[in-house]
Amino acid sequence: MNIFRVSLLLFIFSTSSSCQVEKETDLSITVNSDLEKALINEILDSWHRAASKADSLTYFDIIASDQSVFQGTDDNERWTKSEFKKWSRKYFKSNSAWTFTPKKGRNISIRGSTAWFDEQLDSDHMGRCRGNGVLVKEADAWKIAHYTLSLPIPNEIADDVIESIRNIDNKG
Repeated sequence: MNIFRVSLLLFIFSTSSSCQVEKETDLSITVNSDLEKALINEILDSWHRAASKADSLTYFDIIASDQSVFQGTDDNERWTKSEFKKWSRKYFKSNSAWTFTPKKGRNISIRGSTAWFDEQLDSDHMGRCRGNGVLVKEADAWKIAHYTLSLPIPNEIADDVIESIRNIDNKG
């Protein structure tokens, strides 16, 4: 994240921090803030850029805690932060661990100190993908608590994919 963006986001955040917070009927606090969504967008973009540049320090710093979970596209790909760090170590030793480029139009919802999102991604090695997850706000910073990477399957080929999965499951 460049210095100008950080400075701008900090300025906007500091000037908007005096804005009123709306109370809902269930007594939870909701902040419907374009600023918070902009911060989350920048954090997620930074996370993807860090992987693309094999910057493991930035990448794993954006993940909240060791209870955080990353789920890949395979049934066996469910890792805590430390498990994921260990598994991905070999990828972060190269010039790029992996590259997922977010498409325009990430959806973000925020409720108090929790946010959830979904995004469409492009990848040279996997093609069209989808990511979704949950962020938590810790000490005024948004961190990823859960992320799932998936492959969207067009309905036209869903039956074939389901049959292929059944065939693999029956072999095991």
